[in-house]
Formats: sequence, structure tokens, C-alpha cells
Amino acid sequence: MIVYKIARGIFSFYFRVFNRVIVRGQENEIPEGPMIVFGNHYSNMDVFLLTVFFRRQIRFMGKHTLFKTPIVGQLARAYGAFPVVREQTDLSAVKTALRILRNGEVLGIFPEGTRIKGEKISDPKGGIAMFAWRTKSPVVPVHLEYRRRFHIFNHIEITIGAPIPPEELGIVSATPEEYKEASCRLIDHVYSL
Repeated sequence: MIVYKIARGIFSFYFRVFNRVIVRGQENEIPEGPMIVFGNHYSNMDVFLLTVFFRRQIRFMGKHTLFKTPIVGQLARAYGAFPVVREQTDLSAVKTALRILRNGEVLGIFPEGTRIKGEKISDPKGGIAMFAWRTKSPVVPVHLEYRRRFHIFNHIEITIGAPIPPEELGIVSATPEEYKEASCRLIDHVYSL
């Protein structure tokens, strides 16, 4: 927790001093209970950006290769992240995500699974809808938009949408196909914000 607070303070300084950040919809953050924060993935800095401008700590999934580097992996874990193998069904990551939500914490996911520049929509995974449905957790959409200047000074807009209850995901039979369709609709909603 100490590492998280120190790191969050450093990133808060960086974003607030060296960038122009506009946040819309901050009132849509759910103050307590389980919540899934999901959005488009534009930059490696997205995780740190969201943890600065959301009041609650967000536990993000991170690609497993990130955790193979000793120092980076230890810092990522201290920051609350946990590894996921994206190329397969990672049961350990699934169990961790479900446990986070059942403990009333905040899970962070980028459903597209990789960074996407511009408005090109990739093939989102069905995990976000599955996690929301199985734990009855609301999902909070976030759209991130960067306008880069000199690779340091950025104009960043964060738009936080209204929470979506799991009952509104259109899931009836809880099949992989339904989860996938719901996740596609969710990421479409992100790009519409």
C-alpha cells in the first residue's frame, strides 16, 4: 500500500504538471462496492492515468510478460496489478479478477487486450461481461483521448460514462457468445462517449 501511494503521488505530479488533463463525468465513479472500470487502451500510461483520476484503487490486469522483469514485475504487483496470459484462458487471472470483485474492490480492464490508436476498434474479449455478470458488478465505461506534443506534454481527455448495471448487458444464458456480444456492445459504447 505504501508503494502504491508513493507511485500514485509521482504519477499525479507528472500528469498534473506536465500534461493538460480534462476529466468529465467524475461523479460517475461508484464510491463503494464492486466496480469494473473499462475503456479503450491508447497508451502504456493509461493504467497510471486512471489510477490518478479515480479516487478508488483500481486493480488492473497486465500482460504476463510485464511481470517477468523482476523490478518491473514487483512494482506492478505492489501497484495492485496482476498478470494475465492473453493468448489463452488464464484461469488464475480469472479467479483473481472474480475475487477482487467479490471483495468489493475495483477491477480495471482494457477489453481490446492491446493498445489501439485512433478509432479503430479491435476484437474485444468477452471477459468483462462475464466478470460483471458472475459477480453482479456494474461496469463504468471510460474513453481516453490523447493529443501528443513532444512526447511529454500531452492534452488528455478522460470521459467517464454512467455506470451500466449487469442486468442491462443483455445476458440471458451466460454463454461465451453472449459474453462476447455484450463486450462488443460495451466497447462500442466507450467509443461513443
